[in-house]
Amino acid sequence: MADALKDIMLKITDDNPATRGQKLWVMFALSVFLVATLNWYAMVREPQIVKVEDLIQHKNEVVLVEGEVISWIEDRYGNGEDRVDLVIEDDTGVIQVRWYSTGKVPPIGTNVTAMGDVVDWNGRFYMQATGSGALYWEADDLPVLERVSLSDLAIAPQDYVDKIVTVNGFISESVSPDAVYTSAYITDHPGNAAHQMQLLIQSARGEDLGWLEADSKIEVSGMLSYQETSLRWALRTQGPDILKDTSYEPQINRLDWSNEATWSYESGSKVILAGTLNITDGVWTLIGPTGGSICVIPTVEDMTYASEQNLSGTVFDAQGRLMWSDDKNTWCIDANQGMGQNLVDPMSALTMQAMLSADPASMLESPNTHYTINTFMKYAFEPLDTEGYFVDSQTYTFGQTSIAMTFPGPRTEWIESGQGIVADVTIAWDDEDMRMRLMVNSYNLTGSPPPPSTLLWDDGATQWGYSKNQFVLIDGKAAQHDDGWYLERPGSEQSIKLNVRLNAIGTDSLHENQSLTWHGRLRQIEHPTDLALVFTLDEADALDEDEDRLADSFEDATGFNSNTEDSDGDGINDREEMENGTGPNNENS
Repeated sequence: MADALKDIMLKITDDNPATRGQKLWVMFALSVFLVATLNWYAMVREPQIVKVEDLIQHKNEVVLVEGEVISWIEDRYGNGEDRVDLVIEDDTGVIQVRWYSTGKVPPIGTNVTAMGDVVDWNGRFYMQATGSGALYWEADDLPVLERVSLSDLAIAPQDYVDKIVTVNGFISESVSPDAVYTSAYITDHPGNAAHQMQLLIQSARGEDLGWLEADSKIEVSGMLSYQETSLRWALRTQGPDILKDTSYEPQINRLDWSNEATWSYESGSKVILAGTLNITDGVWTLIGPTGGSICVIPTVEDMTYASEQNLSGTVFDAQGRLMWSDDKNTWCIDANQGMGQNLVDPMSALTMQAMLSADPASMLESPNTHYTINTFMKYAFEPLDTEGYFVDSQTYTFGQTSIAMTFPGPRTEWIESGQGIVADVTIAWDDEDMRMRLMVNSYNLTGSPPPPSTLLWDDGATQWGYSKNQFVLIDGKAAQHDDGWYLERPGSEQSIKLNVRLNAIGTDSLHENQSLTWHGRLRQIEHPTDLALVFTLDEADALDEDEDRLADSFEDATGFNSNTEDSDGDGINDREEMENGTGPNNENS
């Protein structure tokens, strides 16, 4: 064989003109043979199995990785892409596998073999796999589930680390079938829970499984992990892995017109709200007793029934899913179960923080992706402020979730602390502060901010500092000094500067030398002569809830009713009666 090959090579390299044509044919045949051999080798050669820590040495090569699936999320950006991002762990590290043209997704805890191309993106390595055969596992590779209770996890959570556990409980909020990431809680009781654990749901449940209602009884299989950012344990699971107990029907909550600020807590949930139904040109609006309104999106059957029964102008119990309307920039009750046009279920600040914590680099890869977030202002936001924080609760609670944000520009009005807000945001990296930041593109205020907090003179400056820039209530006497009005604590030298509003009643002759409850925005400024910071009360005036121009404290002390402007119902308001020497306790009234 060696001699025959030697003869062929001699003929190819021979310069004899008589054999030149033969040499060309031989060279052509040899090249075809070599190409075919290389192609055959490429097809039959199996990619080698590589440890995760060694992938850096195989950039742009197709390799195999064997490990355990510890996380996956389907269609991460919600654009309908047939892609699943998996995190696979072996005994040397973890690697993200971006799987396109996917097949059946393995449960968390499954030992799989993944085949894909090693990609280096700006120093960040991941594997890119394509086709249903890119992931392989057998029945023996599926995880063994351990059934536990929330009490078991509460007593010794560390005993279940890296184990797949199954837990029964009640979910704290509604989950949309297309929500790719949700942060909720699983509790042992739908109302008065003894135990609760954060539940991080990755990947959408899918339209075939539908909505998962708040307070539904569920069975969850997932992996326990410690959240370093929030210093607590969480159960990570996948949307399709949550089973619903259909024998238990959660109660539908009834909204209250007087607590509109709390409606956002029911975002995505089924609700009921009573009011007067107004139908104009096919547009349904539910009007409350004090004039507030909410849009109603009826089904086709509802519209037919309303036309037949002439429901416009009648008292109506609207039932549906509370959703945010991008078209109307307001909350709507959708009888179509949240499937109406241009309706979204805004994510909470807690869910947004969970997304940022779980995979911040991937979030930054799509800076043009828009998210709708339902949240609250952490601090009072001055008109010229552009940077602040969103939080997940209206008032301060232990463990409150905060996210840094930037507004598009200054405004003409304050946004109060605790004010509800629905914002369209994108995610950016803040080089100066070295952290993620939400960039607010547009926003709408929802509900009302919390009522003013009451300050006590004995609380001290530190406690008062928590209420800085907020509206507060404080008792005292107004006294005029050389440099303006001050609110003084009776029997003490304590006082704060008053910047009274136009036509204030607290400084008129009728309220002179009276101890009253004052209302205003607490501010902190530099003292004009001393090296100190002092408090002032801006937009200040005596509290007058019924707006009859008599201070509430004064009315309560003199026998008037501070809840109505005409205490005795004779058609003359209380201020006029006081000035005329009449009133509810006077025979001349």
